[in-house]
Amino acid sequence: MKNEQTDRYDAIIIGSGLGGLATASLLAQMAGKRVLVLERHSKLGGFTHCFRRKHHEWDTGVHYVGEMQYGSQTRQVMDFVTGGGIQWNSLGDPFEHFVFPQETFDLPDNQPDILAALVKRFPDEQAALEQYFRDIQKMRDWMVRWYVGKTLPDWMASLLTMFRRRMATMNTGEYLAKQFRDPFLRAVIAAQWPDFGTPPSDSSFAFHGIVSGDFLNGGYFPAGGGTVLAEHTKNVIEAHGGACLVNRSVKNILIENGKATGVVAIHKEKEVTYRAPIVISNAGGVITFGKLCPEGHGIRERKRIARITPGPSVNVLYLGLKEDPRKHGFDAGNYWLYARTDHNLEADPNNPEQVDGCYFGFGSLRNPGQEPHTAQIISFSEDRHWARWDNTKWKRRGEDYEQKKAATAEALLDHVELFFPRFRDLIDYQELSTPLTVKTFTDHWHGTIYGSVCNQHRLYRDRWPVKTSVKNLYLTGSDVGIPGVNGALMSGVMTAGTLLAPLGIGVARIMMRAERVHKRRAKAEGNASQQVAPAVSTQSAKLPNSQEEEVNV
Repeated sequence: MKNEQTDRYDAIIIGSGLGGLATASLLAQMAGKRVLVLERHSKLGGFTHCFRRKHHEWDTGVHYVGEMQYGSQTRQVMDFVTGGGIQWNSLGDPFEHFVFPQETFDLPDNQPDILAALVKRFPDEQAALEQYFRDIQKMRDWMVRWYVGKTLPDWMASLLTMFRRRMATMNTGEYLAKQFRDPFLRAVIAAQWPDFGTPPSDSSFAFHGIVSGDFLNGGYFPAGGGTVLAEHTKNVIEAHGGACLVNRSVKNILIENGKATGVVAIHKEKEVTYRAPIVISNAGGVITFGKLCPEGHGIRERKRIARITPGPSVNVLYLGLKEDPRKHGFDAGNYWLYARTDHNLEADPNNPEQVDGCYFGFGSLRNPGQEPHTAQIISFSEDRHWARWDNTKWKRRGEDYEQKKAATAEALLDHVELFFPRFRDLIDYQELSTPLTVKTFTDHWHGTIYGSVCNQHRLYRDRWPVKTSVKNLYLTGSDVGIPGVNGALMSGVMTAGTLLAPLGIGVARIMMRAERVHKRRAKAEGNASQQVAPAVSTQSAKLPNSQEEEVNV
C-alpha cells in the first residue's frame, strides 16, 4: 500500500461488475470525474470475467447478449461505455434451440422470421402470436419508463409507469394461459425464462417482455470473451484519471454527519481507507445495507431487505473438450434442454438437485480462434442445498463436498445425454462451480446471480432506486436494473444520469452523446468494419463414434 493515493477521487464504486464499470466510464466521459472502482476478486468484471484451467478458458456469466447489432441504441451505449473497438459475433440463425422430449423448436435471429416460424408450427394461433409480439413491444416501452423512474422520486416514477401497469405486473403464466391455447406453444414462448431466473408461475410479464424482446434480433458474443468488456472500460476510466483496483474487499461504508464519505477496504489483510464525496455501490442493495452500511443508517432500505425473496443461484459444469464440437453437428447457438413442457412444476423436495432443465452451450464456438474448445452446462440451485459447507473455504471444503459436486456433475451430464447420447466421450476436463463458489467470489446474498425474484414486487414495492436514503450514497447494477448484461449496462446509465442532472435529463444527455459518438465513428471507420462476424452453419448434432446415431436438434 506504499504510495497508494486514497483521497484523490471524485467518486468510489464498490464492485466492478458491468453496472459499476459503466457508471464509472460515463461519469468519467460525461463529467470528467476521477472514479475509483474497488473489486474484491483478483479480476475485474464481476460476471463478465473469464478464467482458465490448463489450456481451457470459460466465461463466467456472458453467454450471449441481445441488441448488439450494429446501430442499435443498446449497441451505441455499449460502444460509448467501452470506448468502442469490441467486435460482436452473431450466434447465427437459428441462435436458440429449445429442446423438449417430444420436439425441438429452433428460434431464428430476427423478429419477422421468428413470427413466421411460430405461425408455421402453430397456424391456429396466428392472431394470438401477432398480438403477443405487439404486447412484447408495449412491455419494452414500459420498461424504458420504469428504468427512467429509478432516477425520479417515487411519486413521479409511479406516475410515469401508470399506463399499462396492469399488463406489466401480470403474472407471465397467467398471460400465456389466456393468450395461447396450445401448451407446447406456451412452453416455447417461455423457454428463455432462465435468462432472468424466475419461471412463468412467479414472474411478471414485464420481465418476460423486456428479456424476450432483447433477443428479437438474435444473440451476440464479444470477440475475446466477456473479459474484453472490463478491459476496454478500464482503459476509459484510467484515461480520465480514475483507477480500477482488484483484491480490495470493502468492509464498510464510511458515513459522517449523515453523508457517505468513503469506504474501508481490506487489502493484503490490512485496512485501507478511501475517501470521496460520492459512494456508489454495485454490490447489491441487500449487501450494501445489510452488511456494508453502519447500523442506524439506511432504515428504509433495511425494511425492504426483510421483504425480499432471493432469486436462484446456479451449478455450472465447465467442460474442456477433446475436439471441435462442430464435427459432431453442434453450432454456436444455445441449447435449452427441458425434460418437460411445464416450466412451473416444483422441484422434488426429496431430490433438490434433480435436473429437469439446463442451459448447454459452446463458448469457444462464439469466439473464433479459441482452442481447445469448451462447453458449459448450467442449472439452477439454491445455497440452502449447500449450507452444510457454508463456513468452509474454497478448495478446502472437504471430501463430502467434493462427492456431492461429483454427483451433481454426473446428474448434469446424464441430463444432456438424454438428448445427446455419449456426449461424455467429448470431454477432456470438467469442473463444477456451486452456489458456494458464487458466494466466495462475489459475496452475493444467498449466492444469487440475479438478485431478488423478478416478480411484481421487484417492479414496485421492493424496487431499488438509484438514490438511497443516505446522502451521497447511490446504487447501480442489476438491483437497479434487470438481470443480464444489458440490464447492468443500463443501470449504469441510470446511475450516472442521476448524478449528472435531475429528472431524467442526465439520462437523456448520455443517450444523445452515445448516438453522436456512434455517428462520428461510423463516418470515420465505415460501417463495414463494424459488422458482426459470420456465424457457424447449423447441422443436426451427432455424438462421437455414433455415425449411425443422429440426434435431431
